[in-house]
Amino acid sequence: MGTEVSTIQELLPLVEKCGLSVVLLFLFIIFAYIQWRAVSKGELVPRAMLDRALEDNDRLQDILDKERAAFTQPTLEVLQRLKADHSANSGNDEDRVGQPCGVLFKRLLP
Repeated sequence: MGTEVSTIQELLPLVEKCGLSVVLLFLFIIFAYIQWRAVSKGELVPRAMLDRALEDNDRLQDILDKERAAFTQPTLEVLQRLKADHSANSGNDEDRVGQPCGVLFKRLLP
């Protein structure tokens, strides 16, 4: 407790000189750096817990990929059939929605 008071007493002249917000910002930057180093070294979260979480993530991602493949397979089949039907009918102009420009202009002319 005594060291904390002495630390605060050392910071008070700096607070009066620079301002409270500057000192608090400086302390926050130091705190953030210490936390970042603790996370990167594995001191904050044990490495075993991190590895287990990554394995769980991989396992769940595999399950989602299987479900997604089962869900999208019928949709892909329908789209492939539509594409095949469209390519088979591409030579036939009767299925087109619009009319060729020549036919349209012939109707407009008297």
